[in-house]
Amino acid sequence: MVTKEEILDAALLVLRQDETLTLDSVARHTGLTKPGVVHHFKTKGALTVAVVERLMDLWELDLNSRVHKSADGRARLRAYVEFAFTSEVDPSDLALLSDARLRQRLNELWIDRLAPWFGESITTDPVELASIRAARLLADGAWFDRALGTVDFTESDRAAILAVALNLTERTAQT
Repeated sequence: MVTKEEILDAALLVLRQDETLTLDSVARHTGLTKPGVVHHFKTKGALTVAVVERLMDLWELDLNSRVHKSADGRARLRAYVEFAFTSEVDPSDLALLSDARLRQRLNELWIDRLAPWFGESITTDPVELASIRAARLLADGAWFDRALGTVDFTESDRAAILAVALNLTERTAQT
């Protein structure tokens, strides 16, 4: 019997292979019938939300492995920056953009699940806060470009940009 987790992993495989995420395409990849998939996910929207949640579960496992569970906002941001530049990334990571009708719901899910990693809890002066936000934006851009496959940096270039982003998380206010 195919589990929900196996169905979600099959859905991620559909996205990795640049196929359209549909109940039919997921059924083909799981060996189930479309009604078999619908038994677990009543609509394509429900499947899409569950796929994004599964993806975020996987991201959080990776992110949590990079910091101690009591890590502060700055350490979590550094973990996110490193994750964005060094983790395995593929088109399935863009699942949260896959259905315009679900954009608000998926955006809320994204914010709810990943906000603790974006440095939003860090309180400091405006200059340092700008550096922290710039590091987050560099990480977001790196993740997005890597998932799209639009930027092909050498490993040394990527490491240098990562160092710049991490340095921004350590910036102290100029007095």
